[in-house]
Amino acid sequence: MNVTQKSLLAVLTATGIVASASAVADDHQLGQAPGYYRMNVGDFVVTALNDGTSDMAAHKLLHWDEDKIRAALAEHFMESPVEGSINGFLVDTGKQQILIDTGMGKGVRPSLGKLTDHLAAAGYSVADVDAVYITHFHGDHVSGLVNDGERVFPNAKVYVHERDADAESAQAKYAPYKAANAFVTFADGESPHDGITINPTPGHTPGHSVYHVESGGQTMVVWGDTLHVAGVQFAHPEVTIQYDSVPEQARAQRLKLFKMIADNEYWVAGAHIAFPGIGRLKKENDGYRWVPANYTTRIEQPK
Repeated sequence: MNVTQKSLLAVLTATGIVASASAVADDHQLGQAPGYYRMNVGDFVVTALNDGTSDMAAHKLLHWDEDKIRAALAEHFMESPVEGSINGFLVDTGKQQILIDTGMGKGVRPSLGKLTDHLAAAGYSVADVDAVYITHFHGDHVSGLVNDGERVFPNAKVYVHERDADAESAQAKYAPYKAANAFVTFADGESPHDGITINPTPGHTPGHSVYHVESGGQTMVVWGDTLHVAGVQFAHPEVTIQYDSVPEQARAQRLKLFKMIADNEYWVAGAHIAFPGIGRLKKENDGYRWVPANYTTRIEQPK
């Protein structure tokens, strides 16, 4: 069954799932249509999956002058706290489905935990996922691995950089996969799957990793928490955040990665860029300009 057929089947047979994805968050808020967006990267199909949004007090969390933060956000008609997206990305190679990050998972708050609903709306089931790559161990990237202590992705192996594998806060999320012999650590220089190149970028966490999705001469860089507040850190990539374990190292990694992406015109898939979080970078003055992907309905089946 191809992706289009699976999408139709999901809509026809999983109405309850689709409805929950767009249901009201509370008595006063309306929802959105199911949050998935796909595009081709070479012969692959990459599907952005929104887990929801969460407020970020940028004026308190960023290591920068508060007035400058507010002024930078105002340039984008934004203010702090910023409603930030949490995105994961499914890579369909035609042979395997590889999910990068899992979101916050169910039960945290009504605005979050929608990634698996959107996966279903896009025509995939959690059982279809063959591998889950984690960019780093923070909760908004790993918590969707489990629900009530059970594996959400029953047929998937989980891949984590060895420097993030022992993080105490993530052990409850890793444990069911370890018990099932489905937890794999990797070191610098290793890439377990064809078409996915691992680029270790320590600084935000010791094992923070960026994944280069490569097919047909195209590259998409799925960069985890390389950036948190787009309205500030694209134009001012030197600005760090309290969540960084080693801020100076995180800054250096971001500057290096931004330059590489802009120089090579690679695609970017960002966990905390407004959904779908896909676009490119252009050098501009002392920083960079975000160029969102042009909306497309022309998606070829993975080969």
